[in-house]
Amino acid sequence: MRFRALFAFSLGLFSSTLAATALAEEPLPAPAAPAPQADELPPRGARTNLIVTGAATTIVSYGLALGASFLAPEEDLRGSKDLRIPVAGPWLALGRTGCPSSDTSCSVVPLIIGSLLKVIDGVAQAGGFGILGEGLFLNTSSDRPAPRKAQPGPLSRRYATTPTVQMVPFNFEKGGVGLGVVGTF
Repeated sequence: MRFRALFAFSLGLFSSTLAATALAEEPLPAPAAPAPQADELPPRGARTNLIVTGAATTIVSYGLALGASFLAPEEDLRGSKDLRIPVAGPWLALGRTGCPSSDTSCSVVPLIIGSLLKVIDGVAQAGGFGILGEGLFLNTSSDRPAPRKAQPGPLSRRYATTPTVQMVPFNFEKGGVGLGVVGTF
């Protein structure tokens, strides 16, 4: 029994020393992605279209929520005053969804429909702001001059034409270990 424990301990110690000496080869430098050419970028008018579309989406969806907040009093629609807050209002109102205290025979169907409309309105307001932000930060063809093409260096040519073969360890489930061969040709 003592021999088994000593053997298991020494085998674990031996395997951990072998694993520490295994070194992986440094990865090859990734080739730089070519910068988009001026004709690949959207035209300058795309920025204006995105800004107008994002602002219109946000304003229309907020206007619908604002109108609903004034049409339905707080006693009939819990959280209706929260709809007056832009972007966060529909989500705050969704948290207060429930039967009003004045209605004793409340049905679940209007609550589900109202909750669904609040979610759609909240997503539309946030999406409008997202489109607006994309329009503000969009790179267009007139923003910068056309970049020069990168010339391939000696390393990228060597790695592109030379085949490589490497031995790599594989780990399998339940303690299985293997050795494999990986290469580029």
